[in-house]
Amino acid sequence: MKSDAQQIREYAWIRYIEPARHGGQATIRIKSGDVVKGLNLKNKTPSVCTALRSKIFQETYGVQLLGEQGPPSGMSTTVVFTYNLVNQVQSKRPDTGSQSAFDRLRGIAKTAFTDVGDWERSVQRDRENFYRKTGAKQNGKRG
Repeated sequence: MKSDAQQIREYAWIRYIEPARHGGQATIRIKSGDVVKGLNLKNKTPSVCTALRSKIFQETYGVQLLGEQGPPSGMSTTVVFTYNLVNQVQSKRPDTGSQSAFDRLRGIAKTAFTDVGDWERSVQRDRENFYRKTGAKQNGKRG
C-alpha cells in the first residue's frame, strides 16, 4: 500500500505536472486544498504541504519549487505552490516507467480486431449470444 506522501505526489503528477508538460507550460501552480479535496483527505493538510514541498517530489517529477503563497505556518489548504517544469520531457513515474496511465491503455485492443469489420462482427455475435441465452426479445422476435 502506498503511503500518504506517495499518493499525494503521484496525484500532483497526474493531475497537474503531466498535463502541463503535454500542454507545453513552463510553470504550474498547485493549491494544497485542491489536492486535499481531490484525494478526499481528512486532517492531512500538513502531509500534503510537506509532500509538495519535498525534494523527493521535485527530483522525481522534474520540477523546481519557485515559491509558495499562504499563511506563515505554510500548512494550510490555502497554500499555493509554484513550480518551474525543469525537464520538458515527461517525468518518470516511479512504478510505471515513463508512460502515463492513458498511454499505457492506448492501443490495448489493436491486435484484437485486425480486419475491417471485426469489431462490428464481434458486437453482433455478442448481441446474438445475449439474446439467445436470456430469451429476451430482439427486434420484436424471440431468440
